[in-house]
Amino acid sequence: MQKLILPLSLVVLTPMAALAMPAVGDLIGTDPETAKAALEKVGCMVGEFEAEGGKIEAKCKDTATGKMMEVYLDPATGKVVKISGEE
Repeated sequence: MQKLILPLSLVVLTPMAALAMPAVGDLIGTDPETAKAALEKVGCMVGEFEAEGGKIEAKCKDTATGKMMEVYLDPATGKVVKISGEE
């Protein structure tokens, strides 16, 4: 029975590992369609975008945890510069 636990846990956890939230430095995109698609691909369902402090703020929900997140993008490069959210 113990020989089955590790292989089964790897099978169950592998899909979750593919859905990791974006990290600072990740290239997301500069236009809303591209940025939304990239964020939703990694499990961050975008509710809205808004300009804040010279950055683009994407308000989204982490589908793995249900927590609300704010992902800040550099409008010139499309890279993630900051991530904040519920603790």
